[in-house]
Amino acid sequence: MTFILSGRTSARGPRLRAFVLAAWLVWFVLPGRTRAENRADYRYEDYAEDAGRIHIQTHGFYFANELKPWLTVKGNFLHDAISGATPTGAPPLPGQSEVAKATIDDIRRAGFIEPTFKLANHSLTPQAAYSVESDYESIGVSLNHAIELNEKNTTLTWGVSHAFDRVLPNLGTAITKAQDKNSTDVLLGISQLLDQHTIVSANVTLGYSEGYLADPYKRVLFDDFPYFPGPDPSEPFPYTVFPENRPDQKFRQVLFLSAQHYFEPVKGALEATYRFHHDDFGVMANTVSLQWNQKLAKHVIVSPLFRFHTQTAADFYGTHFPGDPTDPDSFPTPRHYSADYRLSALNTFTYGVSVSAHVHENVSLELAYKRYVMKGTDGVTSADQYPSAHVITGGLTIWY
Repeated sequence: MTFILSGRTSARGPRLRAFVLAAWLVWFVLPGRTRAENRADYRYEDYAEDAGRIHIQTHGFYFANELKPWLTVKGNFLHDAISGATPTGAPPLPGQSEVAKATIDDIRRAGFIEPTFKLANHSLTPQAAYSVESDYESIGVSLNHAIELNEKNTTLTWGVSHAFDRVLPNLGTAITKAQDKNSTDVLLGISQLLDQHTIVSANVTLGYSEGYLADPYKRVLFDDFPYFPGPDPSEPFPYTVFPENRPDQKFRQVLFLSAQHYFEPVKGALEATYRFHHDDFGVMANTVSLQWNQKLAKHVIVSPLFRFHTQTAADFYGTHFPGDPTDPDSFPTPRHYSADYRLSALNTFTYGVSVSAHVHENVSLELAYKRYVMKGTDGVTSADQYPSAHVITGGLTIWY
């Protein structure tokens, strides 16, 4: 179990990595091959939301190289091309169903370097990560320590990470100078091999963020600000909307449980996970996922999966708010407010399948398709806010 510095969510939209290709379970690996062997991976992912909304094309490169029996170095580089449009938070105009959207066109580059030092039953893994795009810069550091016990059947893990982020001014944002955001996470975990076919694990993460936690592209509508529909009711003027205002601190708690079991008679393995999330924004979320890894022939694995996520709304979420920011003495506004649909009560569904094949002793290929669907559950937020997407992933792994 490794504590890896997590990526951020894009300021401008649902930057849904959504899916990272899972490593094969150890019982599916070719005889004689160990997980410590040198490897190089290439992954391509195409994330395309319906109706021409967000489109993300990701190229990812990964390597792992054992330099010494006690030292392994891993690295990763990602290149994202993002385009399309995402809701700003403003509701539909009178008589219309389509919400206002902001146009996006950007490039993101990110990567990390991660050595692992092995000493007896201890593994110490520091990591340095960097990510940059036109409106965001992030520098991250983390440290993980794993201890193998009970003849390597039990692994205890602790980790800590910190991200130094800067939200940068850009066209369409609500800020005119760079804003700082800092996040710290601490993890404690355990992994247990119950028998030769079953692995269970659990970890708890506590995280704290402070600084500029708002989305500089999101806007809100206030009821008491004068709205003039225009002379032609069929073509009303756009609403006047104002930047959102989130708290500048957030404390979060995450519980993650997983179990993997190999069913020898059918040469298949089931992986089940559960994740509980709570933060003092008022969001409480539950996520469950199931993936079946079925071995076909000698070197082919087919893996259907299903994932369900549900969450409550943030305490300060709404589709519109009372008050007038231009005259707060006469029309007071709430202390915090956001119309970002990602903070609303919602459900998401992910389902799909991946196929992995060893085409050579040292080469494997993978192809995956996922369908992602998000639906609001508050009965108030416009259905046009929520995206659905097709995700196609292809990968190549070379061992050397």
